[in-house]
Formats: sequence, structure tokens, C-alpha cells
Amino acid sequence: MPQKTKIAIICDFPAWIANSELPQAKGHYAIWLTTLYNSFERISNFEIHWITLQKGITSTSRFKSKNQYFHIIPAVRKTIGLYTMYLSDRRKIKNEIKQIHPQLIHTWGTEYCYGLCGKDSNHKYWLHSVQGLLKAYMQRCRLSRFQRHHSFYEPRVLQRAPFLTTESPWAAERVKEISPRANPVIWEYAVEDIFFSMERHLSDEPSCLYCGSNSAIKNIDTLITAFSSSKLSHIKLYLAGPHPDSFKNLPPNIIPLGRQSRDSIANLMSQSWCLVHLSFADTGPTAVKEARVMRLPVIISDECGSQQHIIQGKSGFVIKPTDVNSLINHVLYITQSKEKALEMGYFDAEQIRQKLSPHTMVTQLINIYTSILKSDSNE
Repeated sequence: MPQKTKIAIICDFPAWIANSELPQAKGHYAIWLTTLYNSFERISNFEIHWITLQKGITSTSRFKSKNQYFHIIPAVRKTIGLYTMYLSDRRKIKNEIKQIHPQLIHTWGTEYCYGLCGKDSNHKYWLHSVQGLLKAYMQRCRLSRFQRHHSFYEPRVLQRAPFLTTESPWAAERVKEISPRANPVIWEYAVEDIFFSMERHLSDEPSCLYCGSNSAIKNIDTLITAFSSSKLSHIKLYLAGPHPDSFKNLPPNIIPLGRQSRDSIANLMSQSWCLVHLSFADTGPTAVKEARVMRLPVIISDECGSQQHIIQGKSGFVIKPTDVNSLINHVLYITQSKEKALEMGYFDAEQIRQKLSPHTMVTQLINIYTSILKSDSNE
């Protein structure tokens, strides 16, 4: 039997999904990583090793799940890590890499220390995948002190990684601003299966949906301003993610729902007439991809990735992030009737569903791995 090629994927994987005995961390996680994990189960020519840091454990946990190997390492607090250059976490990950001895290292995200671990390895075949871009976000909005300080590490990764992927043309342009010599491959992260199987059942009254946090960069204030207008008073805006206590004196048609499960998000999308996402900066908002897979029209900011999935006036609209009048007019256009909302949602949807399927995601990644490992022969 031929020896499998070892791949070490170093990222913020939600380890409790692969092993229910591990504690579940609070907060957001990269949901596309679980889609990749499920897809890798059917891949036979690669030996996949996931390496991740997790709080709440005292010793490294190693186990196998769905034909993949997991290395879950105790993490120090992120604030301590930030101001010590994550030296403790990086050392532990480096030791784990030495034991695995992979042919290729794939790191994910510059918002934590995983990209730095790729730099530490000095591995010839190091692939880094972008999740967020703090430098670009800082140019467009005020970030938290932690994020501002952490952005110091971002160029160190993007300017050193020999191979890069981003999930959108917008993100690729921002990467080149930080690292002009970079030539990132656009590789999109897939949408979970539930968004492919859920049917549309529009609410009786017109409704729009926002999915995400209420951080300043997400620009919820523009949505609230628009939907507080008398022109949109008959249209409900559901805010999935922001807690109701975060707002005061909202009009009755704006309804904050708090944090929602993945199933709840899918149900909300099945009933909504359109999705609105006017972030000041976003490399590739997952909610926009999910909405298009579920055949929702989308109104999106022109400072976002994922706008490549919107055909202007056909499946949604791309507008300036603070253009309240444009948002109002486009919401009125989409919600003029159920037939219009469905027509726009279904436009070009089958091509989008194919592009964002788990099968496409894993197939393209395997091709990227193979191309990198053969790169010597192409020089």
C-alpha cells in the first residue's frame, strides 16, 4: 500500500465536534472547518492531522475521528499570548509538528497565532489560508485594542507564506496591499449541508434578515437607520446574533434575536425575503454564501467579499455601506411581492450552490495541495 501524504492543518478547529468528551468553547468558530472535516472522511490518499489550541484542558489530547488525527493542545489565555508573542503556544505546536513530520503545513487565519506557527516551521510547503484581515479592517473602522495590537503580527505571516489562499477577490486585493509580491489563490469555503436542503417558505409579511455580531465593523447602525424610516415600517428586520440588551428604543419592526443555532439560522433564512449585510469590511461573509445557497436575494456592501455571488439587480444589490437611501429603495424593490423576492433569490442560484458545495471545497483544496507538493517540478 502506498504511503499517504501527511498534511498538518493548524487552525482554530472546534475540537468538541470530533470528540464529545472535550469541553465546548464559547463564542464564534469557523464553521467551514467542520464542513472540511466531514468531507475529508472520504479522502484516502492524504493523512490529515488537525492541530489546535483549546482552553479548559490541562494536557494534550490525541485521538482519531473520521479517518483523521487530532492533536488538541492546552492554550494560554489570548491576552497573555498576545503580549508574549504566543511563544508558549507556538513552542507546543512546533513540537507537535516535529512528531508528525508532515509533507505540507496548512495554517489558517491571522487573528490568532496559527499563521505564526507556519512561519516558525520554516517549512518549504507552507500554505496559509486567510480568514480575516485586521489591517484592512483597521483602515475602515475602529477595532478593539486587542485586534489593533494583534494586527502587528499579520504582515509577518502574509509576507512570509510561500503559498496563500483567500476566499474572495476583495480579500485577494487586500492581501496584495499588505504583501505586494503575494499571488493568492481564491479558494472559497463551503456552506453546510443544511443550507442546501432547506426549502423556502416566505413569511406572510415582508421580512429581512441580518446574521452576525454587533461589532462596529458590521455596521448595524446603517441597517437600524434605514429600517427606522417610515418607508420600511411595514417590513420586519430580524437581527440574528446581537443580543436584545445591546439596543435601546428600537422601532417595533426591528427585532434582535440574540445568538442563534445553525438550525435556527437556516429556518430564519427559509422565511426571510432577503438578507442584508453592509459591513465596512469582510473577507467573505458566510451568511451571504448561506443565503445565496438557500436562494435568498442579498443586499451587500461593496467592501465585502462574497459580492461576487451577487448579480446586480438580478440576485441582489451591491451598494456603499452607509448609503441609507439606496438600502431603503432596494429593500422596497425586493419586497414588492413574494414573486419578486423568489425570482431574485433563484436567479443564478444553481451555479452558486455548485461553487459553494462541500464537494467543490475539498476537491479544490486537494488540487491545491497536489499543486504545491509538485511545485518543484514546475520551476
